[in-house]
Amino acid sequence: MTIRAPYQVLHSSPYKKYSFEREVFFETLGACWALSSRNVSGLFAMQLQIDLSRVQLLYGVPSSHLPEPLLFQFLNVFQTRPRNGAHAQHMHAEHNALELIEDMNEADFLNFTTGFQDAVNQILEPLDCWTKECQQAHLALKYYGLNLVETGMRESKFKRTYADLLVNYLLTTQRVFLQESKTSTYNL
Repeated sequence: MTIRAPYQVLHSSPYKKYSFEREVFFETLGACWALSSRNVSGLFAMQLQIDLSRVQLLYGVPSSHLPEPLLFQFLNVFQTRPRNGAHAQHMHAEHNALELIEDMNEADFLNFTTGFQDAVNQILEPLDCWTKECQQAHLALKYYGLNLVETGMRESKFKRTYADLLVNYLLTTQRVFLQESKTSTYNL
């Protein structure tokens, strides 16, 4: 298995297809991608840990159901932020998003999107800084994911479009959270 975050990759223990552990892995991976919206400060790892203790996924709360070493791996990989320019940042995130989608089968993708949707709905949407622009980027991902599932995860053009929408979601929401962190006392 590979933990692919927007800006870093880490190889982890493999899980058998259709196993409970694999479902947990991909749901948590989806939640972490969604919550990467808040990766705009050095406090993100702590915020991600808090969020993973609050979000209720299909299998339960990640921080109480994941083995501690795997939880630490998720926190470590997702706290990475690029130090270089915006264009390089965009290209790196796009590459990792596409590789992420390429490595998934249909069940993995459904678990990933379920975790993603749960994290957005339970953690991010209730925040005051969640804008209409954030919601539109989220809905584009949600509905375009249906196209990908309908093709049985076989059409590369749909995978590329979904990866582009995933990066657009991150860029849009991170811009909003960065602005919020500059203009308020909101603790990211």
